[in-house]
Amino acid sequence: MIAPIWKKLSNSGRQSLSLLLFSILFCLFNLLSNLSHAQTKRIAVVANGLNPFESISVVNLDHPDLKKAVQQDLIKLGQTPNDIQIDGQLAYVVNTNDNHIQIIDLKSEANVGQISTGANSLPEKIALLSDQYAYVTLNGSDGVAFIDLKAQTVLQTIKVGSKPWGVTILDRKVYVTNSAAVWDGNQMSYDQSSVSIIDTQSNQVIQTIEVPINATGITTNGIDKVLVVSTGDYAQALGYLTIINHVDNAIEKKISLKTTPGAIAVNRSQRKAYILSTTGWTITGAMVVDLAKRRVVIKANEALPAFSGGFGMVFDHQSQHFFVAVPDWSGGGQDQLRKISSDGQEITSYAVGKGASFVAVADINGEHQISVRPTGLHLPYLWGEIRKAR
Repeated sequence: MIAPIWKKLSNSGRQSLSLLLFSILFCLFNLLSNLSHAQTKRIAVVANGLNPFESISVVNLDHPDLKKAVQQDLIKLGQTPNDIQIDGQLAYVVNTNDNHIQIIDLKSEANVGQISTGANSLPEKIALLSDQYAYVTLNGSDGVAFIDLKAQTVLQTIKVGSKPWGVTILDRKVYVTNSAAVWDGNQMSYDQSSVSIIDTQSNQVIQTIEVPINATGITTNGIDKVLVVSTGDYAQALGYLTIINHVDNAIEKKISLKTTPGAIAVNRSQRKAYILSTTGWTITGAMVVDLAKRRVVIKANEALPAFSGGFGMVFDHQSQHFFVAVPDWSGGGQDQLRKISSDGQEITSYAVGKGASFVAVADINGEHQISVRPTGLHLPYLWGEIRKAR
């Protein structure tokens, strides 16, 4: 239809028609973009772990009403949920004492699958390699499960060190913390902790690095550094942050934290790691490590109080805010999800489910497609008491 009209137009007429068509297409593009943006909302998914109330709460971070923003106890979880990651519209929850990964469809708000990791395997943390594959640490069997998420099955179990806990992926390497914290029925003993490095192409351990006592938490700066949190023995030995160079797997520095550390989250733009710190058995706030200078810039005795009582946390690189799960282990229902600014000031808080423990932040649009940044790693608690024993 356009062709006959085009032939009859002069050069100036053709230019005018071209500009008109371009303007129409440009307006349509902006309209569609604005509609898409209007349908997109930011959510936080909180795993609540106080027995028998294990569940997820979903928080609409864009909703102006703090009460209406929260969907409480949306889905029942298994026993001892210890991690949550989300990809696409699916949430993957690690239920330690049920020895499985629970799969939740956030669009239909329903359970859609379960992946068994084996009897007494005690899965702890999960890292997603892609929308199909993941690695899960098995604290009970000293291994890492390589999982096909779509087939919902364990493809391979990779032998690592003693009592593996945290897991993270950077480029084509999987880094696993081996806590070597062993409960003999009477007391906990701590052997040499280490980090196992797995090549994702061969699924073989290619190197093991010794790190300070009771290595649990692990994350990255998203570029070239792996950050390992060692909690110490909760008594004489205090915690360390070990910085590993991803390129050659060499330890760059071991930083004494002079406290028993908890969850870690990294503000990549500021190149700073925020680590929950304790006084006695109480989490009093967050200390800060400058990763560029490789030194503590806010010490444990100066910890940022907005993070007090926190358990799990994540830094949202989109909004430049921290989200911290703060449990009320007494069961009194004072559990919170706190939104904290990048300079450590509390912005707001939401009432969530009992035993609020782990959090993931995601985008959801009109088609309920979810994408999420990795959660932080967390102080080794067992739902209501410090993990001095297993």
